[in-house]
Amino acid sequence: MKKHFKLDITNKQYRSVLLLSYSTIAIIAIAIVLTGLFSWFNVYTQRVIYNLSMTQLQNLDTTISNNLDMWRTQLQTAWQDANIKQHIYTQSDSWKTENWIGSYLQRLCVNNGFAEYVCLFRSEDEFRYYGWRYPEEAEIQQIEQRIMETQNDTQQFIIETSNRKNLCIFLTDRKAMGVSPQRGIIYSLDLDQMEKKLISQKIEDSILLVYTSDGQSIINGKLSDERVEQIWNLLQNQDMSSPGLEIVLDESKYLCNSLYNDVTDMHFVMLQDYHIIQTRMTGMKKAAFISVVASLFIALLLAVILANKLYYPLQDFFSKIGSGPEILPGNEEYSRQQAEITSERIISQIHMMSQQYHSDKILWFLGGEDTDTDIPPVLRLQDRGEHCLFLLYWTNRHYLDENFSSDIYSILERNHSGCKISAFADTGSPWLLILLKEPVRSGSLSDWNKLQPLLEDECTQMAKVHGTQIFYAVSALISEEKDLRPNFQELQMLLKYHLLGQSRKGMTSEIFEDRKKLDIPKKIYDDFLDRIKKGKTEEAIAQLPLLLDELSSYNIKKVLLSLSELCVQIEQCIFSCELTGKQRQENYLDHYIKITSLYDRSDLENYLKHLTEEICFENSVFQEKTLRMNMLDAVEYIQEHYRDEDICVEQVAERFHMSVSYFSKLFNEYAGMTFPEFITDLRLTYAKEMLRANPDINIKKVAEICGFSTTSYFSSQFKKKFGLSPSAVRNS
Repeated sequence: MKKHFKLDITNKQYRSVLLLSYSTIAIIAIAIVLTGLFSWFNVYTQRVIYNLSMTQLQNLDTTISNNLDMWRTQLQTAWQDANIKQHIYTQSDSWKTENWIGSYLQRLCVNNGFAEYVCLFRSEDEFRYYGWRYPEEAEIQQIEQRIMETQNDTQQFIIETSNRKNLCIFLTDRKAMGVSPQRGIIYSLDLDQMEKKLISQKIEDSILLVYTSDGQSIINGKLSDERVEQIWNLLQNQDMSSPGLEIVLDESKYLCNSLYNDVTDMHFVMLQDYHIIQTRMTGMKKAAFISVVASLFIALLLAVILANKLYYPLQDFFSKIGSGPEILPGNEEYSRQQAEITSERIISQIHMMSQQYHSDKILWFLGGEDTDTDIPPVLRLQDRGEHCLFLLYWTNRHYLDENFSSDIYSILERNHSGCKISAFADTGSPWLLILLKEPVRSGSLSDWNKLQPLLEDECTQMAKVHGTQIFYAVSALISEEKDLRPNFQELQMLLKYHLLGQSRKGMTSEIFEDRKKLDIPKKIYDDFLDRIKKGKTEEAIAQLPLLLDELSSYNIKKVLLSLSELCVQIEQCIFSCELTGKQRQENYLDHYIKITSLYDRSDLENYLKHLTEEICFENSVFQEKTLRMNMLDAVEYIQEHYRDEDICVEQVAERFHMSVSYFSKLFNEYAGMTFPEFITDLRLTYAKEMLRANPDINIKKVAEICGFSTTSYFSSQFKKKFGLSPSAVRNS
């Protein structure tokens, strides 16, 4: 007789089967979780590695691009220098100019940190090199050949010798784009020095390389030239834009990521040692595995504890409160008040967010010009038989109080009960736009004689409440929707009169209608600009309030345009400043945007004041430099003509276009003695040399040659300076 197997939950064998089943299910579940987790971890790690690589490449790209821009700016500054420009564009040379240019360009190289020398050329056959190192003949040949092959100044080229590699950037003058340069300046930058300073040398698992589009290496990453060329050839055979590209070098695998900058025409490449990355990932996986297993075990224990200690008491609690109407016995009123407060706060926050979104949408429509945009419902007029007015409010402050909108809304709602009232404000703006709307048949908004006193009284009430002066502008009565945008823009233009301190209550476009016929004459700025050119900073700044007062009689649109033009003219007061048509237009638009973004007259005065001070400071620096150069030329002229009998301070001052008194003052500060003392000192020194060189020469003859009118005066001055008579010096 067969024995049938019978399951008995009290049997130990049954409990062993259950334990084995549950353990198997738990192991499978954990294996699935870990497999999914590590798969995700691998993908996530690769993505993180790629993002970090691209971040480093972008940082390197930004650093090199910023340095290239800075170096080109240095070339532009050097090009604008009067001595260098004169040297490049003329064939005249002097030892003084050559010495000055050499000193200037040597300082430029030292301050740059990467540059070794600078090359100036006036033609294809005339190159001169300056700096702290003179280039080798091989470098010179490459520079002079490669610069003539360039098509524009955005290019750069690399020159290589047996032990050096330099990057050359340049600024040139060409007859046209695509034509060889006629003259220019070339910067030669040491790439080895650049790599040491721009790239950290402590990175073990990463190599950073920079190539030009034709495969020339700019930064080698401390690799040999053969290895760098091998990497480029491998990359050329694959898609360089693919993330996490794998390449093999000498049986070692590397992850490669690259970035291309089409402006600088450079490829930035980063190689990461795959073995090092895998080793680090293995350690992280091990730590993650231990953490996951421990977390699962702890979670299982917590689940059992919480199920018994928390779930069942909560279930009992909720079953009790679900069976009766009371939440907390004896505290019904408190619970109801708390619920009401919470609800009011939530509703208030939702209302504020909705109101701001609504304001942004309305103001965006009114300020736009797109005719295809649907008009917001709150602004509709024709299909509802309504007309409306716009009111624009602002104060003497740069902001509106938090309660301003609600206060003015309450007053308007009380005084204009038959109107629909809407308030719109841009985030952070110092003004508030109110829309008053009513049926056409009502007609209360069309009676200006009744409306004006009411609006002024409301404005006065608001001024008392908020403790500041309040202004408002009113649009014309709007009956057609096509007039909404023009009237809103007209109100914003009326707000700009606040820049001139002309804000008032009840402003309308008719108030300033007569000013549209007047053009602002440019001559009112002549005296102001003349003071700037002469470096009279304080006088020019003191004239600014008077100038703005004079502009107050003109239309604000023309004032804004005229002030923008004035700012451009102020910038052109810099000595030797010549703006092209495009530069002038760009500066004009920049000043117009900045001026229209100002709020009140103090902002406008400060803007013009800072611009004036900046220009006057640059002029004073330029004048100081020019005066020093003139004094150098004057001393050189005196040293060449001091033996002339007719030389005098009046003659030298006239030659250098200065008054006698001003020249004498400058000369005394520069030479440390007066003009006659300087002439006498030169003549006596020359006389002493003649007496020593010619023992038989006559004393009277020496006095005549050196420009002294009498022998006695010559002898007295000679003895006063040297302590010996002329004859004693001659005999010695």
